[in-house]
Amino acid sequence: SSSSSSSSGGGEDSDVLSSTDELLLQVPKAKVQCGTLSYLYYNARKTNQIPMNYFSQYKNVINDDGSGNGNGNSLDAKTLLQNRQTNKDKDNGSAKSINLKTLTKEELDDLSYYEILGNIKMHSTQEQIKRAFHKACLKYHPDKEDATEKKNDDGDDGKVNGKAGGKGEDPIFLKVKEAFETLSDPKMRKSYDSTVDFDDSIPSSSDIKSNNDFYAIFGSCFERNLRFAAENEPGLKNNTGGNGGSNKKGKRKGNNNNRSRKEKAPPSLGDDQTPIDQVHVFYDYWVNFESWRDFTLPATKETEHDTDMAECRFEKRWMEKEITRKAKAMKRDEMARISKLVERSMGLDPRLQREKERIEREKKEKIRLKQEKKEREEKEKKEKEEKEAKEKAEQELRDKEERVRLKAQRDQEKKVLRKARQALRKAVLAQYEVENASDYKTWDSFEDMNEDLELLCSSLSALELGTLTNNLKSEAETNEDTFKLEIIQTKANELKIGAAKKSKEELEKRNALRKAAAKKDAAVKAARASNPWSKEELSALAKAVKKYPAGCANRWETIALFVNNLCKLPELRKREECIEKYNSIAAGAASTSNSVQKVIPASNPNQSSNDAKTNNSKESTNSSDAWTDEQDKQLQEGLAKYPSSMDKNERWTSIASCVTGKSKKECVQRFKAIRMALKKK
Repeated sequence: SSSSSSSSGGGEDSDVLSSTDELLLQVPKAKVQCGTLSYLYYNARKTNQIPMNYFSQYKNVINDDGSGNGNGNSLDAKTLLQNRQTNKDKDNGSAKSINLKTLTKEELDDLSYYEILGNIKMHSTQEQIKRAFHKACLKYHPDKEDATEKKNDDGDDGKVNGKAGGKGEDPIFLKVKEAFETLSDPKMRKSYDSTVDFDDSIPSSSDIKSNNDFYAIFGSCFERNLRFAAENEPGLKNNTGGNGGSNKKGKRKGNNNNRSRKEKAPPSLGDDQTPIDQVHVFYDYWVNFESWRDFTLPATKETEHDTDMAECRFEKRWMEKEITRKAKAMKRDEMARISKLVERSMGLDPRLQREKERIEREKKEKIRLKQEKKEREEKEKKEKEEKEAKEKAEQELRDKEERVRLKAQRDQEKKVLRKARQALRKAVLAQYEVENASDYKTWDSFEDMNEDLELLCSSLSALELGTLTNNLKSEAETNEDTFKLEIIQTKANELKIGAAKKSKEELEKRNALRKAAAKKDAAVKAARASNPWSKEELSALAKAVKKYPAGCANRWETIALFVNNLCKLPELRKREECIEKYNSIAAGAASTSNSVQKVIPASNPNQSSNDAKTNNSKESTNSSDAWTDEQDKQLQEGLAKYPSSMDKNERWTSIASCVTGKSKKECVQRFKAIRMALKKK
């Protein structure tokens, strides 16, 4: 019975190991294994075990040697890998299951759940796990064991006839059952796969002796940690390494980049010849590395909380909360380990060191060029400033020399002019004294002579004065009997006549300009008179004068603009026209108010004497309230000075203070009378 069971179990074991998924790739002999097929496919492509276009549209045209012939008659890729695996199994032999009955309890505890279920692969499907469990049940179930084996007593070393366990218990079957319960639950299996047979160590700087050591040691470390990449998470339907498959139920929540990340294999560390852009892509991938590793199972063991043993739901919830908290802490430690690995690799990567040195050299070169440019600009600026300062100093020196020369020249001219004037005065005075001694006199008095002499001195230049002095001396020397000061008087008279003529010409010129201006004004006034003001324009003018009182900036320009905009005239009114029309209206209103006399005749001939006296007193009062032209002018000035925007009482009080001999009430009445007269007109 036992032998038959064993033989039947062996047949099923061979069936499990010979399945298509088992034969796709041979896992390395090391215990470190990957839990997903996609990572194994990635390693297979990398090590040239399968062609690189295995998952492309040309996967059906792959020859057995990995090349495509294009005729479509080649083997299928899975068949090709199965044939290769079969050939490899012939050379190395297939993995054999372990006989648990020959192990001690300590050796049994050292085995993984996959080894307990017949040394199956970590990427085995649920169907394969069930079949392995059924096979193990046929081998290790207590009911299948011989009756003689069950009745043996326990030995001193904890074995029962060489088997693990003790009296009344079967630790082998309990271990098989525990393995199946763990691996059949996707969550528990995921948590178990996160810790089983994995090396968490990080290479240190002391392990790196050369660049080749860095690429070999850190490359294998990164490859090992790719086992927990998000795209290699167990349970994803499209995580089979094939061309697709929907991922509706198996897709992780919150990971929208799964599809884009599965479209291409994870970047590798490369070698010393890898371009720096690919190096940055590699480290960007690991800096943003997403791990599916779950620490629920180790957190449960560490907290020693068994939710199945909870006495109530509240205690169970508390246990779950503590387990979750511990699992999150362990996940943080895991991500810190990955970050430490990336940081250490980046610090020891010779390519990044060379890139850093290159950037530092470029930075220093840039700073050097910038400094040289700055120094060159400062030097040019300094030279330019020095040149400008030198030119300015030279120009100032030339200007100063020129000023000194001109001043000396002016002083010399003044000196020459002064000497010429003194010579002329001396000569004229000498001749004048000679004339006084004779009966002939050129001037009637000394004052007339001095006036003509000073006129010549102030009007003539030094050369003319010298010539005149020489002529006077030569005339005196040739005519000793007669003294000729007439040339001095004649020259003075010529100057006087010329000045008078010039003054007359200037006066005539000014008069001509005045006449032209008057003629132009007359033409402008005639043109204005030919363009009379309409009622609409007068109304607009009145509104503008009231809206813009005296004191406003650019008052009449604003009034003219208001009238033109309101009336929309073809020929615009100018400020002068508005001022002229306003003045004419104001003057007409003043003359009209002076000519108005209020005569109130007696309406009833039988009026009593008292009424007549009353009327006479009113007439006398009206005659006493007469306004003079000066008072009307003062009233107009007060109205213009104090606009209507002021407080009414304060305004009229101020206006009345400007009108001599009139009260506020009288000023208001006078204003109303003028307004009524203008309206009637």
